[in-house]
Parts: sequence; structure tokens; C-alpha cells
Amino acid sequence: MSGILGRKVGMTVKFGTGGEMIPVTVVQAGPCKIIKRRTLEKDGYEAGVLGFEEVEGAKLKKKALLGFFKKLGTPCYQVIREFRKLKGDVGTDVTVNDFKAGDLLKVTGTSIGKGWAGGIKKWNFSGGRGSHGGNFKRAIGSCGMKEWPGRTLKGKKMSGHMGVERVTTKSIEVVDVLPEDNVIVLKGPITGFDGGLVILEKYGVKKASAAESAA
Repeated sequence: MSGILGRKVGMTVKFGTGGEMIPVTVVQAGPCKIIKRRTLEKDGYEAGVLGFEEVEGAKLKKKALLGFFKKLGTPCYQVIREFRKLKGDVGTDVTVNDFKAGDLLKVTGTSIGKGWAGGIKKWNFSGGRGSHGGNFKRAIGSCGMKEWPGRTLKGKKMSGHMGVERVTTKSIEVVDVLPEDNVIVLKGPITGFDGGLVILEKYGVKKASAAESAA
């Protein structure tokens, strides 16, 4: 399994070989560089650390990372992530050339923020009756106990902040790869806002349908 970091550019459409219109998401992926290897002897597990979006040290948001990159002797990167099954030695470039049309990916991103939401919007609660003096409307109803334990239990579904959560979607198909532009074209929508960071990992390969196999 290999992985790469990228930024979601946006959605568009692509036409298939039969003229069908396919909604796709464009991702600017890489180039990334392996800057460190985690080893079983030293760290207790095997992994590779990828660096993405090289920046000057003065522009790093987390100044503690300056010492990390200085110790490694590598340029500074805005984003670093670990991949457990990433192959390659330190200094190896990871690009979109590692992917091809038909690959299935596991895509991880941060969902779009929707602000403060009530119970009906956030949890799909039902509203109260609209006649005969219900006076319930869109309230969430009772949320505590009168005697014991006399408080609202933790984890109860109530109104609150919605969105900005880590979401992973599996089996996203690669429609096309454009190495000259460091672009991967994915079938359908993916999580996140335009410009948001996404993590792409190989998940499998699309199986040919009966019609494709016969052809």
C-alpha cells in the first residue's frame, strides 16, 4: 500500500469512452518526500513519514517543528504525516506516478464546517406536533432526570457544533492521473472543502465487470 498527501481543488465533469458524463473531484497530490523511517527496533512499528508543501522555516506555524527538521537535516514542510505501509528509503519522492486509473483509494479529509446546529439538523430528530397546543416545534425535549442522577449524561445527542470532523471514505476510484500537473482525478465527491488537505491511500483495484471481461 502506498499513500500521498494532497489538496482538494474542486469538482468538475469528465466524459467516459461511451460519452457518459462522470462527476469527478480534482486533487493536487504531491510531490511528497519521505523524510524519516520509523523502525521496529527503535519505534516499535514500521512506518514512513511524508513531508508535503516545502516552506521556509520562518513561515512554519509550529515553531517546535524547526528542531525536528534541523535534526533530520531536511527542508521544512508545512504538512507531515505517517503511513504505516509506505515503502521507500529516506529521500524518495512520492508522486502521482504511483497511482493509475482503476485504483481504489481510501480518502481521508476534514468535513466542511456547518456552524452551530440544532438537534433536528444535526441528529435528524423529529419535530413536535404542529397542532392541538403542542408548543414543541423544534426543541429537543427533556434532556435530564428529576431525581437521580439529576444531571444530563455525557454524550447525549443535543444541539452543538456540526462538521469539521475527520472523515474517511473507502473505494474511491481513480479516473485519471496527470503526472505533468501532479493531479489525480477521482470519481464522485470526496470529503472536505476546496483547498483542504486530503490523505490518499491505495485500497485496492477495481474489478472488471462481466461486460468488460467479455469485451
